[in-house]
Amino acid sequence: MTQDHPQSPKIIDVTGKLAARAQAEARNLRKAHQQLLDLAAENMLHWQQLHHATLGFLACTDLTSFGQMVDEELPVIFGLSGARLIMPTETAIAEAEALGFLTIPQSEIDELCAAQSVYLGPAKGQGTGLFSAPSASMAVIALPDQLPPPIAGSALVLGGRDEASFTPDMGQTLLTYLAEIVGVALLARLEA
Repeated sequence: MTQDHPQSPKIIDVTGKLAARAQAEARNLRKAHQQLLDLAAENMLHWQQLHHATLGFLACTDLTSFGQMVDEELPVIFGLSGARLIMPTETAIAEAEALGFLTIPQSEIDELCAAQSVYLGPAKGQGTGLFSAPSASMAVIALPDQLPPPIAGSALVLGGRDEASFTPDMGQTLLTYLAEIVGVALLARLEA
């Protein structure tokens, strides 16, 4: 038998606090885990989209089918409102516009690409006339500079369905890879 003595330490039950703390940490871990799973799923979707785009461009047998791939298939693959390939008037291929490409002066393409080669956000100024219907947002990605003209100096313009269709980090990943795929596929069609 024990007696309470004023000098003896009191025992405090912290089981409830520990359980609540463990539950809060478990919720935080579940939330972090779910965010990682969501990010992995989104990343997998982007790679799948790039894969479909690559296969589509590989299936192109001529410049006409290449132009159709850009104008008709890319918007479907990436869930966009539109896509256009713009070439500098100064170096554009013969009959570029008949093939579905838009030709504008190099200075205007440079202006569109001025934001570190990727422009994101609502279309302003020059960008408003690139599609038949206005886009809620737009991304302009310069095709690889290391490829010969008319590819170097050209750009891929994507129209988003809403203002959040594009995010700044896409410029260094998905969009850059897409521009490289388009550039290399166009070079293959030009050399064929």
